Amino acid sequence: MSEVPEHLLARSRARRSALGLGGDAPADAPAAATDAGAAVEKAASSAPAPTAKAAMEVAPKVIVPPPHYVQAAVRRKKVPVWAMPVVAFLPVWSILYAQTLSAAPSITLTQLEEGKEIYATKACGGCHGGNGAGGSGRKLSEGEVLKTFPDIMSQVEFVNVGTKGIEGATYGDPNREGGAHKPGETGGAMPPWHDALTPLEVFTVVRHEREVLSGEKVPAEQINSAGELLWPNGTPMVDAAGELVDQDGKPMFDGKGYLLERPAFETASAPAGTETAPAPEK
Repeated sequence: MSEVPEHLLARSRARRSALGLGGDAPADAPAAATDAGAAVEKAASSAPAPTAKAAMEVAPKVIVPPPHYVQAAVRRKKVPVWAMPVVAFLPVWSILYAQTLSAAPSITLTQLEEGKEIYATKACGGCHGGNGAGGSGRKLSEGEVLKTFPDIMSQVEFVNVGTKGIEGATYGDPNREGGAHKPGETGGAMPPWHDALTPLEVFTVVRHEREVLSGEKVPAEQINSAGELLWPNGTPMVDAAGELVDQDGKPMFDGKGYLLERPAFETASAPAGTETAPAPEK
């Protein structure tokens, strides 16, 4: 059996002496060394094991932040729970609401309604007054326009061509009080409207001036269910193309807005010894 070197035995004795176990007997040195090792192992086994917290304190865990799209999803406002039933009910509500809607009212204007609108928007009222009381243009109310133009188509012609269209001539009924009118007597000039308005639009304005402003009484049988003015024989004064026609359906005006035939009062109603106004040049 091999011997323990002396320097190891000396170190063991010194250690045992330091521990109070005695270190003078060299023969017992191996046993003492064994006992010393066992004591060290016992002390190590009885020491408390390190806790998880202590381990974490020794080596802290590195926390990695979530990706930016995850953070954005977390911050985004969520749809309220109460909104889901509302969204689900929307199709039912739309069906119920659609069934409560009524058809849009008709916007088709009668001839008098259209004439009133054009009179107010096309500067007619600026000269003749909103109620036809007159101004720079002649008075139309209280039957005045009916005295000047007993025939509706003669008034349509005057509105078509204006005062310049009858330059040098009189216009209107020569039998009226004061005789036929002369252009420029009121200081204003009637502009021609033939190129600015359609024949039907001119006709509706004339109807408004005669029936609404001047109080003309039209027999009920000469107005149909659509409010259109008819001739005494029941035929329309305006055909399907919007042109003014006579009782036989023939055109009444030429391409410049002049009557093709003079009205009866201009050729037959003048008193004896007076001159009838000449027909305007075409």
